[in-house]
Amino acid sequence: MQKNLDAVKRLAKDLRKEEPRSAQEKLGGFELAARCVDKCRATLVGMQGDFMYGCPMDQQFLRSAEIGAEELKAFVATGATDEEVANWIEEHAHAAN
Repeated sequence: MQKNLDAVKRLAKDLRKEEPRSAQEKLGGFELAARCVDKCRATLVGMQGDFMYGCPMDQQFLRSAEIGAEELKAFVATGATDEEVANWIEEHAHAAN
């Protein structure tokens, strides 16, 4: 997969200035996923502030979907939109949500 960090930067929240999405907000049918993607994008472009991609909360989502942190990060790094990430999660999740 080809990285497109310019696109990631356009989609990323600056977590040094604002919070990631709520843990209850679903993406691809999973709670915690939207928050995880916010942290992933911010980490890819150096705007994560005190937030850490792959933290225990993210791991809870990743375990429930049976998706690897690096696998998701590689896809998010392509500059995928939320809709594209949701579709990717739905296609790659190995566990029922």
